Amino acid sequence: MNRPPYQISPCKNCPFRKDCTRSWIGSDRMEEILNEDSFVCHKTTNGGDKDRLQCAGHMLIRGDENAFVSYAKAIGAKLDLRGKELVFDSREDCIEHHS
Repeated sequence: MNRPPYQISPCKNCPFRKDCTRSWIGSDRMEEILNEDSFVCHKTTNGGDKDRLQCAGHMLIRGDENAFVSYAKAIGAKLDLRGKELVFDSREDCIEHHS
């Protein structure tokens, strides 16, 4: 089985990282993003569909609520996600940071 298309760890500019720029996204937009089932890494959106990778930060903060994580588990694909300590501990903390 080929590796599913995802980032292994949150990129340096990931909006879900605790050290990202405050108020960068805005609280309303961040809440919208966190309510999405999945999220494509912003660094991979300029390519074609085959170049788009799921965002590690979104998968780490949403856990099993992220559709990509849930689907990977359902088909038995092991995700090698790293950097949990880099992302916000809760959705609320992330939204507050972007306010």
